[in-house]
Amino acid sequence: MDDETELAMIRRKKMAALIKREKATKASNEQRAKVKAERSNLLARFLAPDAAQHLEILKRSEPAIAGRVEEIILNLIINRGFRQVLSQLDLRYIVRQLKGEGPRIRIQRGGEMTDFSQYVREATKNGSDNSD
Repeated sequence: MDDETELAMIRRKKMAALIKREKATKASNEQRAKVKAERSNLLARFLAPDAAQHLEILKRSEPAIAGRVEEIILNLIINRGFRQVLSQLDLRYIVRQLKGEGPRIRIQRGGEMTDFSQYVREATKNGSDNSD
């Protein structure tokens, strides 16, 4: 009889711990969902429609970069008091800065696309060949 009482008490303790763990997990999931909804609302409010669409495409193609872009935008809004609507061009600028890409100027001549730097190199090389 004593063993049965101890066994019942252990069962109740385990059940109480299990219920407590489930409640904590549920509360944590609800908090995550709430934070995610607030983030989405802020992004929707401060991103132009074309920028929001570009961010969605970026989420599918480069999720890590998209996550960092979201963090930067939310940091600007929340911590810096940024209150302007960001365009797709602004979003692209942030992505380029994250990737470390510099500006690119492309020139189309005769159906060929070349970088401006390559065009200048060829032009200066051709110019120095003609001066000899």
